[in-house]
Amino acid sequence: MKKQTFIVQQHEDGQQLREFILAKGISNKALKRIKANGKITCNHIEKSVRYQVQEKDIICLTFPKEHSAMQKSNLPLTICYEDDDYLILDKPKNIPCIPNARYPDGTLANAILHYYHTKQIPATIHLVNRLDKETSGLMVVAKHSYAHHALSKDIKQIKRIYYCLVEGELEGEGCIEAPIKKLPNSMKRCVDLDGKYALTRYKVVEKRQRYTLVECQLETGRTHQIRVHMAHIAHPLVSDPLYGKSCEMDFYLESISVSFVHPFTGQLIEVKK
Repeated sequence: MKKQTFIVQQHEDGQQLREFILAKGISNKALKRIKANGKITCNHIEKSVRYQVQEKDIICLTFPKEHSAMQKSNLPLTICYEDDDYLILDKPKNIPCIPNARYPDGTLANAILHYYHTKQIPATIHLVNRLDKETSGLMVVAKHSYAHHALSKDIKQIKRIYYCLVEGELEGEGCIEAPIKKLPNSMKRCVDLDGKYALTRYKVVEKRQRYTLVECQLETGRTHQIRVHMAHIAHPLVSDPLYGKSCEMDFYLESISVSFVHPFTGQLIEVKK
């Protein structure tokens, strides 16, 4: 079982244990699971969440084991980084991240569960960020719910850089700040004033005749964000099945770099392709 230990500081003295735990980034949902199937101790003695903490108390949370009924698939898995809390994987293109009606198994999630099973890691699937089926490259996976919450509560904590090949001759660099909305009864998204805030920064890497290789940095994490934003400025990704105009080349969108400050160790974790 995953354990997390905290030491009560002087300015935290006197507050209820529940409030102390929530202030450490533990969600209400996670706290309920800990109370039901885990353990909360203060100085090695189990305590109620109504206990008033005192300076120098040692608070230890034992998270319950996680299980998943999802099918395991023995598929190749390229792991670029791993610690007790996170994996950084290199996802192949044309592999869905999670099962759906069209792809009930054989997804990245099925492969991760098989890996957890072989390594005896008591975890279920916690994808901190997802990539479209057609997109390849680096993505972050949390090994337990606390690690997932610590990063996904503010996706801007993760610096994500992508390369993509777009139609036309794009110049220099720029910033696309345009809200994105899901179209009804469709996978597609569009720029719409009623959509969710989205910001993409881009710069030209290389010009290739009628195409341009572009580097994009995401400041938000909307579905299809790069694809929608590049189409919005009249430079859709080449051969994009949803937003493109031509099918002359292979679709190319790749996550080439991810970095974040580890929420538990303070270490900068950075992986590049």
